[in-house]
Amino acid sequence: MIKRAKRSLLLNIYFLIIAVCILAADQVTKYMIIQRVPENSSIEIIPGFFSITHVRNTGAAFGLFQGYTEILTVISIVAIVLIIVLKSILNFNSAFYNICLGFVMGGALGNLMDRFLVGEVTDFINVRFIPVFNIADSSILIGFSLIIILILREYFKKGKTEGVD
Repeated sequence: MIKRAKRSLLLNIYFLIIAVCILAADQVTKYMIIQRVPENSSIEIIPGFFSITHVRNTGAAFGLFQGYTEILTVISIVAIVLIIVLKSILNFNSAFYNICLGFVMGGALGNLMDRFLVGEVTDFINVRFIPVFNIADSSILIGFSLIIILILREYFKKGKTEGVD
């Protein structure tokens, strides 16, 4: 029982540390961009491929749904509450799952802070062929993608142990 409680505490610490680190990295980088790169301007890092481009985004990740800040704020709050509820209910005994969920939580909190405090999100990572994004956007995408891979891996592993091909 004590071993299980320690494991649960450790998993919660992983989750919180990752979420706080992502939130901090997101907010610090956005602050640096706001202070050092004029809005709607770019600094080319790798010619023709990667630049730092300071844009404001009233939409969702990667510039989708522009002008829906209020709705996206509510969706972000609901998503954060769902993350907490799912973390509590599902209580997966996996460090990897908790780290991935920390990525999603940190990213969701980062963009929510911008929407709530400023009314828009600062985006700045500009990779050719992809709309401009930020650390929060990429963390949410990475976290969800890895959770989907984890779920699929567990599903197929379970299918093999039950004799399902």
